[in-house]
Amino acid sequence: MQASDPLLTVDGLTFSYEEDEKPIFQNVSFQLQKGERALLLGPSGCGKSSLALCLNGLYPEACDAFQTGCVALYGKPLSDLSEPAAKSIGAVFQDPDQQFCMLTVEDEIAFGLENLQYAKEDMDRIIDDVLEKFEIPHLKKRTISGLSGGLKQKVALACIIAMGPDLIILDEPTAQLDPYSAREFVQLIRELQEKKGFGLLVIEHQLDHWVPWMDRTIVLDESGRKVMDGPTKDIFQFQLDELTRLGIPIPHVISLQKHLHIPFTLCKENLFNEPFPPLSNNGGIEPSAEDALSVHHLSFKRGAETIFQDLSFSVKNGSITAIAGPNGTGKSTLLSVLARLNRPEDGQIKIDGRPIDSYSEKELRRHMGFVFQNPEHQFVTDTVMDELLFGFERQAAVKEKALQLLARFGLRRYVSHHPFSLSQGQKRRLSVATMLMHDVKILLLDEPTFGQDAKTARECMQMLQEIQSEGTAVLMVTHDMELVSEYADSILVLHDTNLVYYGSPDLLFSERHGLVDQAKLALPLKYEWMKQDGRQRHESPAANC
Repeated sequence: MQASDPLLTVDGLTFSYEEDEKPIFQNVSFQLQKGERALLLGPSGCGKSSLALCLNGLYPEACDAFQTGCVALYGKPLSDLSEPAAKSIGAVFQDPDQQFCMLTVEDEIAFGLENLQYAKEDMDRIIDDVLEKFEIPHLKKRTISGLSGGLKQKVALACIIAMGPDLIILDEPTAQLDPYSAREFVQLIRELQEKKGFGLLVIEHQLDHWVPWMDRTIVLDESGRKVMDGPTKDIFQFQLDELTRLGIPIPHVISLQKHLHIPFTLCKENLFNEPFPPLSNNGGIEPSAEDALSVHHLSFKRGAETIFQDLSFSVKNGSITAIAGPNGTGKSTLLSVLARLNRPEDGQIKIDGRPIDSYSEKELRRHMGFVFQNPEHQFVTDTVMDELLFGFERQAAVKEKALQLLARFGLRRYVSHHPFSLSQGQKRRLSVATMLMHDVKILLLDEPTFGQDAKTARECMQMLQEIQSEGTAVLMVTHDMELVSEYADSILVLHDTNLVYYGSPDLLFSERHGLVDQAKLALPLKYEWMKQDGRQRHESPAANC
């Protein structure tokens, strides 16, 4: 290893799962210097996650795939390293369950440190320190399988930070975190990176907290080819149209600057004295007065732990209702109880005025569809097409409907692929498409836009608006408050086992700022502007970013 060698060198890297199929990504080359911070962006399905697995040394061996080109650490190919690449290159992937080996949080963090041969007293100190940094010391003895998706993501991140690698690769690290936790996590990573000097490569769709401090941005196109590579500020100042065409999410503050025709900046404080366009009306769709789903005094426990208690609300026909709240407050569990996958401790659920227990299983599934947080949990066939056709007679009209849905979700060319071979974003779209094959009256979705690029996320929500306009009630868990502001008719906010808000998103965001802070949500940018404008109307704008 020479002092002048780059931390990471990627040279002509091409990867495919089958030797004769179209590559997942192709001819990718770049270098990362020690301590450099880079974003890796691209449309959903362009191979970003597969590339991360190759950079970590897990692919191609772990999946018996085909790779050409070279990945080198400090000038030495990963295949020639005497120790596993994971010792120097730590990675956190989209689905944290896939990288856990132990039962409890403490043992999982200790597992990596044991492999690095730390002394026990040092391990104990490091474990306590990293749990404190991530504000999860109360999880130390907890079983990982009982944690929410967001808390699992935090634990996976803590495991990597504890090992102190030279390069950290983060694949959608904030996707399952509530807005407050996402903001705090990005700030923590920034502080740790500045203190410890590790290289950082981040794959992300939620860019607002990352873009202002990332040195560099690398962009792949739909075919997995590198099409941009340069300073982050230059990419987002001069390449906005191309980024938009590729489906790259534009940070909200930059979108606002473009709308207001004010000078480019990565600091939103300068916006607060500008006029703001009128608020949207959530699509102008009026929900029916009839309840598709009603919940009365619903409570659920897991063992001795109360997850939520005494929840009462209703979901109207033809409405979109969001469920929000901090990680670990039972949002996903609530959906599973409403879908009769878990039994409540107490309370009543009614569908079209009938108790849910009066429905047979077949009858219930005709009325209600459920898209899981992890889409792999609901795949039951060997091809994408068969997934949509499962349970249907293979009639021409049914096949045509399936093909139309696959085309709408950008999956038409994957009809013969195994669902597990898709990217995480593609799996999410497939899981939503399978539910839209059924003319359900109630559709439950857990993070429907997780892992989606900006274009496919908007298409997904537009599809939901279409079925909403036909009378279907949509109930979705989400951490994306911009999405709630734009599409939802109502929002339920869970906090500390209770339902603390049920009503209009506009009222919540415009008048209940204390509750927004308490529930660790994030104000959509237009409401943040309104809040700041009220405080700063007679003050001069911030002089510096």
